Formats: sequence, C-alpha cells, structure tokens
Amino acid sequence: MFINLDKKSELSLYEQLYEDIKTKILQGVLESGSKLPSKRQLKADLNISMTTVENTYNLLIDENLIYAKEKSGYYVSTIDILKVKEKALQEIKVHDSVKSVLPLGQVDTSIVQNDVLKKISNQVFSDTSLLNSGNSSGEESLKDAIRDYLYVNRGVQCRIEQIFIGPSTEYLLEQVIYLLDYPKMTLEDPGYPIVKKVLDRLKIEYDLAEVKTDGVNVDMVKEFNNAVTHITPSHQFPSGVVMSLKNRIKLLNLVSEQNGYLIEDDYDSEFRYRGRPLSSLQGLDQNDRTIYMNTFSKSVFPSLRLAVMVLPPQLAEKYYQVGLSCNVSRQMQHIIAQFMDKGYLVRHINRVRKHYGERMHSIVSSLERKYSSIEISGHHTGMHFVLRVPDVDVRELAKKHRIITMSDYSQKINIVDTVLVGIGSRSEEEIIEIISKFLDEVDYKKD
Repeated sequence: MFINLDKKSELSLYEQLYEDIKTKILQGVLESGSKLPSKRQLKADLNISMTTVENTYNLLIDENLIYAKEKSGYYVSTIDILKVKEKALQEIKVHDSVKSVLPLGQVDTSIVQNDVLKKISNQVFSDTSLLNSGNSSGEESLKDAIRDYLYVNRGVQCRIEQIFIGPSTEYLLEQVIYLLDYPKMTLEDPGYPIVKKVLDRLKIEYDLAEVKTDGVNVDMVKEFNNAVTHITPSHQFPSGVVMSLKNRIKLLNLVSEQNGYLIEDDYDSEFRYRGRPLSSLQGLDQNDRTIYMNTFSKSVFPSLRLAVMVLPPQLAEKYYQVGLSCNVSRQMQHIIAQFMDKGYLVRHINRVRKHYGERMHSIVSSLERKYSSIEISGHHTGMHFVLRVPDVDVRELAKKHRIITMSDYSQKINIVDTVLVGIGSRSEEEIIEIISKFLDEVDYKKD
C-alpha cells in the first residue's frame, strides 16, 4: 500500500496516515473486507513509530472504517464508496456597500479610556471562576450597576430581575418579538433601518407613522392600533427630533388604553448638550407597557457588543420561563460592571459629552456663518446633525460626496433636500471641509 508522508508538514504523521487510509477507503481503493498491513509491517514500511500506527488504527476503528479480527489483523469495514469528482467552488457575490465619509454611529477612538479598560480586563480574565457558565439573563453585578445608573441618569425604575443583557439592541429586539408572539408593529418614518431589516427577515408586517417636530405622530399610532410601537423619543433617529412631554404622555395613555407595548430605544440619550437628559418613557410609564432598550456602543465604543433591555414584569417572567439567554461573554460583562462601579463610565460620559458638544458647536457655527441658506437641526443632542438645503434635491450630489441622505431612512416621505452628518469619526476641520465641498457644488450663496 503506497502512502506518502511529509515529515516537514505541520500536520502530525498519524493524522496524515489516517487521512490517507480514510481517503483510500472512501474512494474504494481499499475495498470492503480487504486486509490492511499489520501494525508492525506498516511501521517498518513507513519508518515510523508504533505509537503513530496505533493512533491511526485506533482512530479508524473509532470511525468504524476498519475493524480488528482477533489473531488475524485489521480489515476494511463494509461502507458505501464516496463518489468523488472535482468540485468547482462557486464564486460568492458579496454586496459591497459604499461607505459614507461621515458615518453615523462611529466614535472618536482617541478619547476611549483604553488604558483603564485594559487594566480591568487583565483583572477579570485572571478570575478563573468566570470560565464556567453564569446567569443566562446576564451577570448580576452588571445588572445591578445598570439598574443604579439608569435610575440616576434616565429615571428608569425596575427590579434587577427585569434587566436583561444582549450583544446588541437588534438581538434584544428579536427576543422581544418572540416574547410577544411576532406582533404587527408601528415604526417611525424616517426611522432606524435595522428595525425594518429585523421585521423583514422575520416576515412581520409593520406600519409607518411619520415623525413630526415633537416626535412620532400619535394619531397615526392610534389609527394603526398595532400591538407594538418602536420609537426613539429622546433623540429621534435620524431626524434628531426630541419628543415633547405632552406627546410622551399622550402616547403612554394611548398604548395603555390599547393594551399594547412601546419599545423605547434610548440609543444616545447621554449626549445632550443643553441641560440634563430627558427622563425615559419607561420612568414615566405607570402601567408597565414600555420596553426600554439601550446600548453601550456610543457611551463606550461600538465594537463592545453589549446592550441592555428592561422588560415589564409580565414579559420578564416569560423570558425566564421560555429560557432565553444573553449570549454575551461573562468576562465582557464583568469588565463593564467594574467600569461602571468604579465611576469610570460617568466620568467618561461627562468628558465625552463635553468633547462632542464643543465639536458639534464649532462645526455648526462654522457652517451657519459660511452658508446662510442652509438649515441645521438635531445638533443639541446626539452624535449627528441634520442639514437641510431648502427646495434643492441634493441626493445625487450627496451620493457623489458619499454623504448620507435623509431619504435613505424613509420609505413613505420623500425627503430630497436633507443630509445627515456624523461627527464621531473625523475631526471638526475634516467635517467642515467635507461638507463645504458638498455645499459649494449646491451653488448656494455664501455670506
């Protein structure tokens, strides 16, 4: 039996020998019932150790490819021949989307407290007790830290058992949809595209309610009368509108009357540059009809992959009953728990809020001085602002300059004169230069 072994290969000799014999059996070169060389003979023929031969034959026996006859030797088992032909690997087409030069959802990595996170990480990964599985809904130390933080900063009121951890709000949204038995939903328009993608993937129907100057159109929410409404009230994405208190109360009363639920996505509420962040809807809700969601992607960094939701008691009980899980490593949860407990998160957010607030003010002031015809909104909160060029269709020009348009986020409303500008990934000088080149081609008068 001809076998070629490469002693310089990274693959061990017994693995090479095993693969060779296995292939010969599956291809019919070694027929069923045929006798294999004895271990001693194979050792001598190939100039290898007895251990290598024994490991090979034992593995083949374990896979039932060969069997041993006492005082007779080793034989090939009866097995169907694997029909082999040269396999042509098909080319996979990967959609290559054009990336914006001013993307939304990116942060300035130069201000991330990497040294602190590294120090905490070293301590956490030294704790061998975290190598086993933990609480399926999330680590209690993290949930406890989140409860205190959300109560102080967002007015969220809940028990620790109502808090659930996940790798993203997209992941948590799918869990909520499952808990609510795949309901028809109402979404904001323009709105967050990930929510639409989740619903499309799950083949769930939804209606679109327009966003007005004081938040989602509550009359449209009432008219649709769907089981769930998804909103971003503190800084509507992408319009930047802040839902008024009057509208919040009206919406909460409506949802309670309809026996429905609100999903409150509080994605960047920490970054409010004038006054304190507004209280969450969940904190105002007296009837347990609000599902609160937030993420650490803006407050710490996007690749962290850690989000939180607060479920009303009835849904929290169902979560435990059906056995859902958080799917985030224990180590990462403990890193963020310590980051919060030791006060680093609050100090970081205060520092980052000042950093982005100054950048936002500088950019907006510069553009408004230079271009009198533009309208800028949504710049008092969050990490992007809305720039409108009244009565001008800027979509093609924005596409040329790789700038995001509002129309990319709307399915019903034809918004052709507005672009969105993320301030996280570039310096203020770069952002001003990019937007100035874009606006110069719009051919608007400058002061």
